[in-house]
Amino acid sequence: MSEVEKYFKEKAKKISFLELKDDAHIQIGGQLIDSDIPLPIFTDTLVKGIKRKTINEEIKVSHIVEGIIYIMGVDPSFKYNDNYKQILVLYDLKIENYIFYKGFKYLSEEKFEEAIVYFRALLNINPNNPDGLFNYGICLEEIAKRMFELNMNNKGEAFLIKATNSFETILDIDPDYYLAYYKLGYHYKNSGQFLKATLIWEKYMLIDNDKDRKQEIREELDIIQNDSLYEEGCNLYFSGSFDEALEKFLKIESRLDNWWNLKYMIGLTYKEMDEIEKAIDYFYEALELDEEVVDIYNELGICLFAIGNFNEALEIFNTGIGIDNKNYKIIFNRGIAYYQIGFYDKAISDVEIAYKLNPNDPMIRKFKENLENIKQ
Repeated sequence: MSEVEKYFKEKAKKISFLELKDDAHIQIGGQLIDSDIPLPIFTDTLVKGIKRKTINEEIKVSHIVEGIIYIMGVDPSFKYNDNYKQILVLYDLKIENYIFYKGFKYLSEEKFEEAIVYFRALLNINPNNPDGLFNYGICLEEIAKRMFELNMNNKGEAFLIKATNSFETILDIDPDYYLAYYKLGYHYKNSGQFLKATLIWEKYMLIDNDKDRKQEIREELDIIQNDSLYEEGCNLYFSGSFDEALEKFLKIESRLDNWWNLKYMIGLTYKEMDEIEKAIDYFYEALELDEEVVDIYNELGICLFAIGNFNEALEIFNTGIGIDNKNYKIIFNRGIAYYQIGFYDKAISDVEIAYKLNPNDPMIRKFKENLENIKQ
């Protein structure tokens, strides 16, 4: 069960159920309710009636309706929910408007835990209600914030993801619901998805007429422009479009001259384009910005070895392994370097260590088998 479901299940404890006797009945909207259907009611309401010994007189249809809405909000898969939907429609043909009104009233009072149940009940009745989805997403956001404040990070993350999903669902239903674009941009930005944030906000700018909000988003787009171009460059790199990736990276280099990861990605791109000398320069620049990143030593060592600087390459590999002697990639690459310059015992030792660290890597396994055959 997800953290969100656990949260709502816990709230079900506030509800008790009335079971009508055979000779008792409740009429809603001119129709008798089947006595086999248990009717939910807030436990507090029930207890008050029992204490006053006036339970039969004080239980009103409105109490049952509120109980139905609540149980549908906290448990959308409850056994009698289809029956409850029928009861709600009998009570009020415009029940969706009533539930939305109650939820929005709680939301405006910042009673998010109450509001979220009503919006969830509304979505139980009509999952394609965009206003219900939007306000449900707002409540999820607010509850997530509270959980983060209480250092309940796993729960907070679960609620935040659910909020993102809610806003995304709106756009499947109504592609012109501009507030969903507005919210999603922040969700993507805060999760480090800068390119998605840029694209979603660019769509938003085309459909909202609110000048203040649009100015706010213009400023946000300026802030994340560099991150967005960097992410776009990475996507192009990993898809094999190295020329285009390099164009994106170089475009932001002067603005992000202190980003070791940008220098590293430019180095990787030049390496893939067989411009090894340029790659080496950028890897060294990356190391000047952060000397603790083992991947930089690994790639730099490979490039230095490729141009025949064997001793320098081994020194770089050794330094990187000194920082992290559990990094199988750099240990394996040092083993290959030893092998190629004829230090077979050292090569075998490194490859065996790399294999123990990651026996599932097919390249390490194949190379290990080849070394064993040579040794025999």
